[in-house]
Amino acid sequence: MLIVAVLQQKGGSGKTTIAINLAAAAHLEGKRALVVDMDRQASAFDWSAARQDGSSLDGLAVVKADKAIALPRFKEIVRGYDVVFLDGPPRLGEITQSAAVAADLALMPIQPGPFDFWAVAETLESLDQADRVREQLGRAPVRRAFVVNRATARSKLAREAEGAVSDAGGVLLGVLHQRLAYPEAAGRGEAVVTTGAMEAALETRRLWRSVVRGAA
Repeated sequence: MLIVAVLQQKGGSGKTTIAINLAAAAHLEGKRALVVDMDRQASAFDWSAARQDGSSLDGLAVVKADKAIALPRFKEIVRGYDVVFLDGPPRLGEITQSAAVAADLALMPIQPGPFDFWAVAETLESLDQADRVREQLGRAPVRRAFVVNRATARSKLAREAEGAVSDAGGVLLGVLHQRLAYPEAAGRGEAVVTTGAMEAALETRRLWRSVVRGAA
């Protein structure tokens, strides 16, 4: 089983969009995929409820868990799945900690702009705290990686976002661009890999493959 926690201290960074689209990419590859919605806004759960019967995403499960989960209970929830995406809340705390403790990979979205750059340090500090818990449990530190989200082609800020990842000592797994295809698909309970949005689907599948390699 692969467990990916999509985490970022700053709200509005695109965590839910990334989690549901990666889960959809995994689902279409025949993986048993689960999204655990750890945000009180429950956007991922609402997304799944908007899906129409007969969708190619039927069987992609989303469950709500907006409180810190004890490890035994978490193992019970995810049993039987091939890949699990933890959609973290827009703030640091016990829920983020429990996600980082459970995950194989912490994937951190970073948007082009100073507010996201500044938020990276706080997110990394939270992962450091989670690693101390993991050490007590006999587990290695969680792998850390980034994705630049809502990038604009050839923009200076997008290049600066990639530089911020490098400065943080992180691994950049991919870049997702600012596209209407993402919110349009989400509004129908779908994902870009199911709506014919070719460029968005391509970059999402590329990111999914990078996530699999990055967690190995």
